[in-house]
Amino acid sequence: MRAVIPTVWRVILGGYPIVAAIFISVASRRTWMERAGIGLTGTDVTGGLITVTTLMLVITAALILVVKTAGRRVTGILQALVGAGIVGVVLTHRTASDHQWAMKGVDAGAAQMTVTAWPWMCLVAGALAVLTGLGLVVFADRWPSRSARHTGADSRSIWDALDRGEDPTVTKSPSQAGRLTPAEPESSDTAQSDFDQAVHKVGNSSNNGRQARVESQSG
Repeated sequence: MRAVIPTVWRVILGGYPIVAAIFISVASRRTWMERAGIGLTGTDVTGGLITVTTLMLVITAALILVVKTAGRRVTGILQALVGAGIVGVVLTHRTASDHQWAMKGVDAGAAQMTVTAWPWMCLVAGALAVLTGLGLVVFADRWPSRSARHTGADSRSIWDALDRGEDPTVTKSPSQAGRLTPAEPESSDTAQSDFDQAVHKVGNSSNNGRQARVESQSG
C-alpha cells in the first residue's frame, strides 16, 4: 500500500482550484488591453469565456471534497483540461478586434495597443491548474479515506488510555462501570463501623434506662 500523501500537498492540490478561480475572476475584471487611454477588460476581450472557465474551476474544487479515488482522477483530468482551456483563451485573445474597440468608442486608426500583465498572470494560473490537476491524478490513490482518518483518531484514543494507565484492550461493560473501585470498599467499611457505634450507643442508653427504673422501684 502506498504511503498517504502529506497534508500540505493535499491542501495545495485540493485548495488551488478555488484560489485560481478567485484570482482569475478578479483578473478578468481588470484592464487587459489599452488604446488611446481606453481599456478593455478580460471579460470584454474574451467575450465571457474566461468567466466560464472560472466557474468550472469552482466545480472541480467542490468535487474534490466528495469524490473517492476514481472520482479524484476524473476531477484531476477535468481540472487539467480547464487549465489548458484558460491558457488557450489567453493565447487566442492577445489582441482585440476593431469591433471591440469600436464598442468602446476607439477608432481603428488610434495609437498602438498596450497589453497589461493581467492576461499573462491568468495564463500562469491556468498552467498551474494543469499541473495541480495532473498531480491530483497521480496522487488520487494516496488520499486518506474517511475510515483511515477515523482509525487515526482511535489510535490516539488508545495512546491516551495508555497514558492514563488503563488497558485499552479491555472493554468495560455497563455492569463493570458501576462496580466499586478498590477505594470504595474502604468507605463502605467506615460507614459500617459508624453504624455499629451508633447501635452500641443506643444499646447502652437503653440499658442505662432500664437500670434507672429498677433502682427507682427498689427505692
